[in-house]
Amino acid sequence: MRKVIGFCNLHHSPQLGELTSSRPLASTSFLGRYAFIDFVLSNFSNSNIDEIGILVKDHARSLNKHLGFGNSWNINTKTGANVVMYNETNYNHPRYNHDLNNIRQNDWFLYQSKATYVVIAPVHFVMAIDYQKVIDQHIASHADITMVYSSVHNAKTDFIGCDEIRIRDGYIDYISKNKGAKEDAKISLETYVMSREMLKRILKESEKISSVFSLNDYILYMLKSLKISAYEHKGYVRCFDSMQHYLSYSLELLNYSVRQQLFLPSWPIYTVTHDTPPTKYGDKAKVSNSFIANGAIIQGEVSGSIVSRSAIISEGAKVTNSIIFTDTIITSDMQLDYCIVDKYVRIIHAQDLKGSEKNPLYIKQGDVV
Repeated sequence: MRKVIGFCNLHHSPQLGELTSSRPLASTSFLGRYAFIDFVLSNFSNSNIDEIGILVKDHARSLNKHLGFGNSWNINTKTGANVVMYNETNYNHPRYNHDLNNIRQNDWFLYQSKATYVVIAPVHFVMAIDYQKVIDQHIASHADITMVYSSVHNAKTDFIGCDEIRIRDGYIDYISKNKGAKEDAKISLETYVMSREMLKRILKESEKISSVFSLNDYILYMLKSLKISAYEHKGYVRCFDSMQHYLSYSLELLNYSVRQQLFLPSWPIYTVTHDTPPTKYGDKAKVSNSFIANGAIIQGEVSGSIVSRSAIISEGAKVTNSIIFTDTIITSDMQLDYCIVDKYVRIIHAQDLKGSEKNPLYIKQGDVV
């Protein structure tokens, strides 16, 4: 089995408004029991990649709390490693706090490895993908870099601001930003495969061109000089780039036909486990089409929603089309619709909290409402 380094790149993660004001997208709660980084780490693990570097941009505390010892993702640290990497020198300088400078700061990880290939993947594109298949195509194409993309049919409303690519004879010859001008587009998933030697070359060359160049900047600048192969990912993919999409894409997965496209029988998604009791349902509880995490207490009504660990929905409360985070309490007679309620919230006074599908109402962490 070929040796591969996987870099989980958090430098390009979008901000989801107040939801990510004190945490990175990587450690943000997803579907009541996961975090976004779980999907990339599981893709690495399932692809037999056990040398993993996590390129942290900011809010390291929240990420470290989720990762713990890093052994939840079935990664063999006897033969590999799971290392959290910081760009310490440039942490407070946004222009210089990018992925390539982060790797330079932690180049020991790259240079001491015996890996032949490198996979670099972000967390805001959620998908299940076998990176070994991408590497196979990369080797066959004799390309400098292979970029993963998806052919989408909703580019007018989704993937706005993502890189749209043009392909000629299997190779990328043009990159621009998707501005929503058309429905059909080929969207870069910001996932790259290259040899370890190619990454070393990029680190040297990009610094000479511009110290503020990220990997994406370098690829765009050198597009005509590089041979960049295009690999099409044909499965489920969503770009979590706004509070609206966070809510709508999460609730979309309540639909079994959608969910089975992401959660594949042969492709487990690993996450941190908690020693919490099973969900407790009261005599008058009514739950339909919802994800309810272990440790939650449901005594009221929940419909089309996601309730995280140890949350309490009291008798008489009604929650619809909403996401409730860990350790939140919703007391009797409260009604929530299209809400995102962060951790440790107490809803005890406001009886009717209502957002909309396009503009969900967000209640920030620790608030008493």
